[in-house]
Amino acid sequence: MRLRYACTQHVLPRTSMNLETRTVRSIGWSATSQIAQLLMAILISAILARLLTPSDFGLIAMVVVFSNFVAIFSSFGLTSAIVQKKEVSDEALSSTFWINVGLGALLTLALAASAPLIAAFYSQPRLTPLIVFISTTFFIASFGNVQNGLLTKRMNFKALAVIGICAIAISGPIAIFLAFSGYGVWSLAWYTVLSSFVTVVFTWIYARWVPHFLLGLQHMKGLLGFGANLTGFSFVNYFALNMDNLLIGRFLGSAPLGFYNLAYNLLVFPTSNISAVVGRVMFPALSIIQHDKQLVRDAYVTANRYIAAVSFPLMIWVLVTAPQLIRVVYGPKWISVIPLVQIFALAAIEQSIGTNVGWIFMSQGRTDVLFKVGIFTTIVIIISFIVGLRGGVEGVVIAYTIATYLLAYPVFAIAFRLIDMKVKYALAPLWSVTLAALTLGIVAFLLRISLEKLGVTQDLAILAIVTAASLLIYSVVLFLIDKELFIGIVRLLDQLRTADSA
Repeated sequence: MRLRYACTQHVLPRTSMNLETRTVRSIGWSATSQIAQLLMAILISAILARLLTPSDFGLIAMVVVFSNFVAIFSSFGLTSAIVQKKEVSDEALSSTFWINVGLGALLTLALAASAPLIAAFYSQPRLTPLIVFISTTFFIASFGNVQNGLLTKRMNFKALAVIGICAIAISGPIAIFLAFSGYGVWSLAWYTVLSSFVTVVFTWIYARWVPHFLLGLQHMKGLLGFGANLTGFSFVNYFALNMDNLLIGRFLGSAPLGFYNLAYNLLVFPTSNISAVVGRVMFPALSIIQHDKQLVRDAYVTANRYIAAVSFPLMIWVLVTAPQLIRVVYGPKWISVIPLVQIFALAAIEQSIGTNVGWIFMSQGRTDVLFKVGIFTTIVIIISFIVGLRGGVEGVVIAYTIATYLLAYPVFAIAFRLIDMKVKYALAPLWSVTLAALTLGIVAFLLRISLEKLGVTQDLAILAIVTAASLLIYSVVLFLIDKELFIGIVRLLDQLRTADSA
């Protein structure tokens, strides 16, 4: 059914504040949300890790391999297209909403129908009901995709922050209660489904947009091209992101996959989230100034520098303190994760800035180029997984890390060409952060070894001392070699604090 009505435009709100102020305020809320969610997720994960077994986490990781694949098609890239386009009509928004709902229903049915085949692939009969249950998240989430896109387009990151925090705050404790009550792996499944449901409910509350009963593809021509190429990229990138889980689960088993998945989430997920704090804001912000290449270049380099100032020292700290960190947070049964975490820390350093090139492809509307780049990088990553599998879980992590660094330069070069920028112009400003982080690593390692030789056996004590020393050393070195960046970080933190209270 197609209804006719007056066409209105959804654009960024007209306010007296300039883009820079709005961006800082948005980053403030994005940072608040991400930090809160990360801390809550780590706490919930730590509690669940003590209540559940590595095999429980491995079973969910097996499901995630296929649910992530299905998720590629959940919005067909249309949510991001809404953000990138300067003006989107109500007709296009309503059409997008109903397409999303239809896709959500189809994807839920498809994944549920595939459950027995997936269970047979892994030789894990317990997966069948888990997959059927988790498949409902696609239908649930489809009701909030457009509203989420509108909140992002309006740069209403305060609302998005509340939504994300509430989703974990409500679903996390329920999952812990279920795990404590003996529900095992089902507590993780409920965690996933409840989080999706809570997110949709709060998204509708804050977006304050209700779709019309309308479906007209002719109103979506500007969105479909962007979305199709983005979906194509997501399709090929899926294999780069999930083939490791599939191969480990198939050939090494659920327990090794549980160790691998925990290590990956502990390192790559938080690092990606550091970039996501800024990235969620940079995509709509850069889309606004997409035609001014100089502004885009300056904004990208500055944002990357601040991200590196946080992620580089954090990953070096994790690399050095991994033995104590894992035993304190997750307990002794997870000590096999320690070498995996240390190797992943090196990969996470590159990924913290490498993933940010997506801002350029997306804001410039060049998802076609992103699609082609994704095909190339996926082939390289999958080859690294296959080669590394011969060395077990550690072999996969090592091969993945090497591939990550080999791909860095060509991907940077292609992305930067879209905004007329050379690779050295983007990476040169990171020298001071790199030097300060390496100094932190050397001092922290020597201090940790000294404490162990002096007979300090309490992991928590070693972790606390090394952490305090690392923060001090990094701050002092960065201040001495790059006072401008140090002062800039202090000022930014003050602006973010002010933005959060606004």
